[in-house]
Amino acid sequence: MTSRDRRGQRVAVVAAGVVAALAVALGVLCLGIAPAYAKSDIYFAAGPHNARLGRPVHLSGSAVDDNATFNKFCIQRRYGHGGWNTVRCAHGSYNGGGGLNVWLRPERRGLVLFRGVLLEGRSAADKHPRIHLVSRVFALAVL
Repeated sequence: MTSRDRRGQRVAVVAAGVVAALAVALGVLCLGIAPAYAKSDIYFAAGPHNARLGRPVHLSGSAVDDNATFNKFCIQRRYGHGGWNTVRCAHGSYNGGGGLNVWLRPERRGLVLFRGVLLEGRSAADKHPRIHLVSRVFALAVL
């Protein structure tokens, strides 16, 4: 085989690749084919910012996610520098998350932190769901 034949074969392969790439790009533009993105959203609020010991604090929030996993919205609490503890969780659903509206009485004086969390698992019976989204943290001073 001569170098001219090889060069002709190389040009033919490169040209076929370019034509295939242009066909795919044209199909994406004409048909409106676009990559899919999962959309997630979380909302959480807590108040009042200063509370008395034994007086109720209002916590509310919700979360949604359109992926195909089992999701549930939970409210978590932390005293000081300890770990996060789950206060309450919504029932949850596939392609959802749920919402909560809770009145809670703080048990200790000091700074209490609250946040909303969207947990994601394989099913409702999943014992180890992972955190998918976290809301901003609300700090409440308990006097």
